[in-house]
Amino acid sequence: LKKIKEILEGMKLDISDVVKMQVFLVGDPAKGGKADTKGFMEAYTQYFGGTQPNLPARSVVGIAALANPGFLVEIEVIAAKDSK
Repeated sequence: LKKIKEILEGMKLDISDVVKMQVFLVGDPAKGGKADTKGFMEAYTQYFGGTQPNLPARSVVGIAALANPGFLVEIEVIAAKDSK
């Protein structure tokens, strides 16, 4: 989420401009092969917990693997900003 925030800032957007989020979690070997949903929610709350009046629509999906075998999470966001 930190990297997403940095990318958004480079586009003159903010984390509060995120309107939709898709999260893909892979089982963590350190957690017995279970996805770290709790860890994701802690990070999500840190970034979206109090600063954003309208939370983004989101889905969190457990999957078998990602393209990079070392990754445990992939997050895709859509951000929008009013042009006024």
